[in-house]
Amino acid sequence: MKVKRRRFPLALAIIIIGSVLFGSVKIGKSISLRNQKLEIISANNREISNLKLEIDNLNSELENSSSTDFIEKVAREDLGMVKPREVIYVDKNKDKTTNTDKGI
Repeated sequence: MKVKRRRFPLALAIIIIGSVLFGSVKIGKSISLRNQKLEIISANNREISNLKLEIDNLNSELENSSSTDFIEKVAREDLGMVKPREVIYVDKNKDKTTNTDKGI
């Protein structure tokens, strides 16, 4: 009598190993995708907090915009205005040192 060899367990082992490998690759890709999404969420949260801080600064600036100190500051710094009978002195040496520092 001949003994039949069973190939079924070998085929089953190959299928199981293939399934495990396929599953591990899919899980790896899933974890990688999850990490990318978490990085994007983290970056968005940082941007949101920066924008909230900027909004708060702009709101406080808006509240202060009607004060005389703010108006005077804008007039002096942005528009170059001076008070009546006020004399502004310009230090020419200061300009030269700034230009030599820049390589001009």
